[in-house]
Amino acid sequence: MAPALPDDILHLLCEQLAEQEQFDTLFNCACASRALAVPALTHLYRSHHRAPVHGGGEDEAVPMATKLLMVQKWSILWKSIINSSLDAALFPYCRYIRALDFRDLDNLLDDDQFKVKISKQFFSGPLAQFYKADTITRQNGRKFDRLNVTAIIDAIGEIVTQHTPTLEVISGKILSRALVRWVPRLPRLQVLELWDGSTLEDELVSACIYQHCPTFNSLMIFSWFGQERDHKFAKFIGAMRPNSLKAITTLSDIGAGAETFLALNAHGESLKELRICVSNESMPHLSLLAGCTALEALRIEDVHGSIVLEETQNDVFLEMIAWLRKCENLQRLSFTKVLSASSIVTPLLLEHNIHLRTLEIDSYVLKDSRRFHQALIHQKDSLTFLSLSGDTDGMFRDDVDTIVDSLKQLTQLRVLRLLLQEVFHEDHLIAVINNLNLLEELYVNGLELNDRVLEFVGNLGNLKSVALAGISKFTTDGLLEFVSRLGPGNQGIRVMIDMADPDTLLPDEEVGLVRESLARKVGGTLEYTPWRDPNVSEFEGESD
Repeated sequence: MAPALPDDILHLLCEQLAEQEQFDTLFNCACASRALAVPALTHLYRSHHRAPVHGGGEDEAVPMATKLLMVQKWSILWKSIINSSLDAALFPYCRYIRALDFRDLDNLLDDDQFKVKISKQFFSGPLAQFYKADTITRQNGRKFDRLNVTAIIDAIGEIVTQHTPTLEVISGKILSRALVRWVPRLPRLQVLELWDGSTLEDELVSACIYQHCPTFNSLMIFSWFGQERDHKFAKFIGAMRPNSLKAITTLSDIGAGAETFLALNAHGESLKELRICVSNESMPHLSLLAGCTALEALRIEDVHGSIVLEETQNDVFLEMIAWLRKCENLQRLSFTKVLSASSIVTPLLLEHNIHLRTLEIDSYVLKDSRRFHQALIHQKDSLTFLSLSGDTDGMFRDDVDTIVDSLKQLTQLRVLRLLLQEVFHEDHLIAVINNLNLLEELYVNGLELNDRVLEFVGNLGNLKSVALAGISKFTTDGLLEFVSRLGPGNQGIRVMIDMADPDTLLPDEEVGLVRESLARKVGGTLEYTPWRDPNVSEFEGESD
């Protein structure tokens, strides 16, 4: 008999399986022997929030029977966690988890399959105490019970958080009074992801975090409505330990403005990631973030997308550039609906001490951005991800040649997304693709795409995803030749042909032949969609 592996080796092996999301293997390990059960289950539940059953699988195309099975597994995952907090499970799963995603539990409780077919079984035995519902009377006088999801999550969280000593992340619709109760039990809490920022308006929340969570460093907020939001958010930020916050994310306009930006300067040496939504009111105050120079990732979204800073607020425009040029650790930069983005970014691209790895810009005018396109070359040794989208009206041949000349020199790119309508001819795309041998993901538009493009795309030995979104006239032979060029590095490739020319549309049986060939060669998939004129109704010409 082979000697048993030491416990530390078993934990290391299970940790690697969890990082690779090999959940089935971990489950089999847990069933194989008692020695393996504890390390396998520990890492299985530490990673439970990444399990494929989360969200019910999130695939709307699956058959109803499969969907029901997925929701059943989803509910069992949550039931096992809750049962373990009640000592009603074989292992203390609760003690292993690092992330508690109440958004996911909320989605489960609101799922139609769950409400109709699973809820009765879920709220049985020890979990019966968590069943909370409001009686609703319909117009016809009939009554029914509607789950009170907020009350259920509050009750479950109250119990579960008493048994989660390693918890680092809490997400969801969480009441202020709930956080005040839970936080003192969670000394390792680092991250809050809140559906509603008004949870932070209670000063007891910030006081509890300050007192009991010395490693708290990250906050994400989906929405926030009400009065004086800027002041209240700034007050919360100011109540944290100076230079303790590392990441701030807002997923909508939550009213963050001048006070919030000034407050963030108290974390200027620690703040590494800032993803902020701004409005017409707050955009002119962005330069107040000038003290946040340790940033490694910055994303700014203008929810209105109507201000051209260099024309209307030139002083702010220049101050923003001066601030960002001091961010020498900046690696990931993204602007959404910021009309001055290319003008702001151009000086940064020329900075010798800034080495961007990711750059995303939309909503810019390409014909006015030649200096920006030329400046991209200065980041050719570091840039691995580039996404460009903007207004292509008025471009001349020289403008197109400039951007093509720059793109083909960015030889370190792994991801290239060019959402640029009616700009590139086939030769332009070939010139770019032929030089970018490291590409793993490619999204391109084109005026007309033929088999020649496929030849060069097929030579990209690391490609895992390709979307050809221009009007295409690919032949069956061309697609099969493309498939024949793929190799081991293209395993699992996803191919999307989004705008196949209706005049040269391939028959279903030939598309099926290509799909079979692609699956057989590299386990890949093909999505083949005909182009439709957006000005013509899908039903035009059809009789009743």
